[in-house]
Amino acid sequence: MSLVAELKRRNVFKVAIAYAVTAWVLLQATEVVSDILELPAWAPKLILLILVVGFVPALIIAWAFELTPDGVKLESEVDRSQSVTRKTGRKLDFIIMALLGLSLAYFIWESRFKQAADMEVANPTPVTQGTPAEPAEPVRQVPTERAEANRNSIAVLPFANRSAEAADAYFTDGIHDDLLTQLSKIGEFSVISRTSVMEYRDTTKNLRDIAGELDVAHIMEGAVQRAGNRVRINVQLIDATTDEHLWAEIYDRELTTDNLFDIQSEIAIAIAGALSATLTDRELAAMSEAPTANVAAYELYLQARQLGFEQDQLSNQTALELAHEALRLDPEFKLAWVTLAEAQLTRYWWYSGGDPEMRGMARESINRARALDDDFPELFMAEGLYWYWGHLDYERAIYNFGQAIERAPNDAAAYYRLAWASRRGDQWEQTVDAYRQGLRLDPRIAHYWGDYGLTLTLLHRYDEAMAAHARARALEPDSHLLRALEALTVLQATGNTEAAIGLSTGAQHTTEWDNIDTYIAVRLAADRFEEALATIQKMDARMEVQRQLIALREDQAAQVYHFMGDFEASSAAADAAWFRLQGLRETLGEDYRILLAEARVSALRGEVGEPLQRRVTGALDAQPPDGVESKRVALEAARIYAMADMGDDAVSLLEPLFQPPSLVSVHTVGTDPAFDGIRESPAFIAMMERVQ
Repeated sequence: MSLVAELKRRNVFKVAIAYAVTAWVLLQATEVVSDILELPAWAPKLILLILVVGFVPALIIAWAFELTPDGVKLESEVDRSQSVTRKTGRKLDFIIMALLGLSLAYFIWESRFKQAADMEVANPTPVTQGTPAEPAEPVRQVPTERAEANRNSIAVLPFANRSAEAADAYFTDGIHDDLLTQLSKIGEFSVISRTSVMEYRDTTKNLRDIAGELDVAHIMEGAVQRAGNRVRINVQLIDATTDEHLWAEIYDRELTTDNLFDIQSEIAIAIAGALSATLTDRELAAMSEAPTANVAAYELYLQARQLGFEQDQLSNQTALELAHEALRLDPEFKLAWVTLAEAQLTRYWWYSGGDPEMRGMARESINRARALDDDFPELFMAEGLYWYWGHLDYERAIYNFGQAIERAPNDAAAYYRLAWASRRGDQWEQTVDAYRQGLRLDPRIAHYWGDYGLTLTLLHRYDEAMAAHARARALEPDSHLLRALEALTVLQATGNTEAAIGLSTGAQHTTEWDNIDTYIAVRLAADRFEEALATIQKMDARMEVQRQLIALREDQAAQVYHFMGDFEASSAAADAAWFRLQGLRETLGEDYRILLAEARVSALRGEVGEPLQRRVTGALDAQPPDGVESKRVALEAARIYAMADMGDDAVSLLEPLFQPPSLVSVHTVGTDPAFDGIRESPAFIAMMERVQ
């Protein structure tokens, strides 16, 4: 008998076929359940290896052994006349047919449903033409009870890091942030900002509670698993009202930047289809581009950007170095250029004392990005920050932040920056609107609620301001900054110095100037001069010279001594302050900050009349246009005149400030000891009667 005939007789061929089909079915089953069971990326590969290695032993066993009614025996021990290999072969036929049937069923399911969904994701044509995409089953329409403005609202929770290396957490966070960036470019979506969703990392709250806190209709969850040169990203979109899964997908691909950005684009387009949203050509184009082909440069950029969210000098320095390294690997990486520019501007504003060289480097980085692409939202964000921080040019800053919002209408940071620039640019309605839009997209950041409360205080909308402070305190009840901001509102709205003292207590121990300034102002309003003086004497010298303020310790101490009636100590401290100001003048020149500080110190040294008027007028004329700073400088000028007992001059500057926007009210003026010397003057009395 030939070898082939013997192989057939012993069912070796049928065993081989059955083994191959069984192995295929097992591999498909492994793919389906691996994500459910959260198996590591190497698990399917191990199963495949075991099946391949087991193929040859299976054939050897089929050749050497035979299944008989009495059990498994060596083929050489079985009488040919008693052999049941034909019956065994028929059983194998049935097994093979059953396995092929399972295979066919899986193939039909995958072809009819999974591939159809993939084709819908990959083909954006129905969306770009303005026709709502047909959602694949089991996607359903958004609940009708949701408000129309909230219909397409989404919160993308922090992705789980399922990589074997804990150090890959930055990579997972970077993918999450990139996806948020992609979604923020879609006008029909309302996407909650990264800063508000990060608190839900590893949360035990249920999705319905999270959606309620963020005021969204949908929640997206996801996980990232990285192994070698492959990455797996699985995501699911959930209706927050019903907990129904609207859409889910697993992306398992080679780790390249093209693949990563393709995945993010596919996710965004799939969500648009699920929610019947329309994507414009610009939105689709913005999502289709991979900004670099260098994976190493991309990873460095992710790390630099994550550190950019931190607010400390070490993180800033590290972000600068990482961005430089990313650009060394890929000099045409436009997002790395704008990340570098923002890190340089942060260094310029916060950590370099306004070093023009650092500002010039930021300008060069922005120009390099613009040369690569002159129309993307991150470029306009950096450009706006350059004019805002770099030159206090609020008109250009407002324009650029507005351009960024046009291209990324769900970027909360762009709205906040627009609010800050608009406030400084004296555009108050736009300021309030920008804050509201930002807080809608980023509702869980206490600092922004507190800053919004300060804006409303400036506008004398005290009830709304207190409501904003309440939201802030609910999020961070122990924040000295938020308590200090609320103290300012309480003092201005009610004059309740005891309540303001309670809110500001502890602020003197922080390293933030705004906290300490409020602590001192509240103590002065309550005539608790010794506490104010003790805080001034312990103040960090680095707080004395700021981007829009010079507040030397000797200058502040001279004021407190003046209020206490110790004019000899006040004059001595003022002399020391004058000496230090002359040293600063050599560096800063005719800066309005120097001029204002010199005018104040001169008044405390006894200067009055026309010489003091020239100093004050010079400071007022030298200040740059600023909707907030101009009011502060005008108030400080009025205080200077009052300390010099020049009541008429003080009133002429002070009275217009009772109108919003300002931090002036009958309560703040009534409790400020700077005005004690002129309270009996006819001009001051008449003014207070007019503004009551």
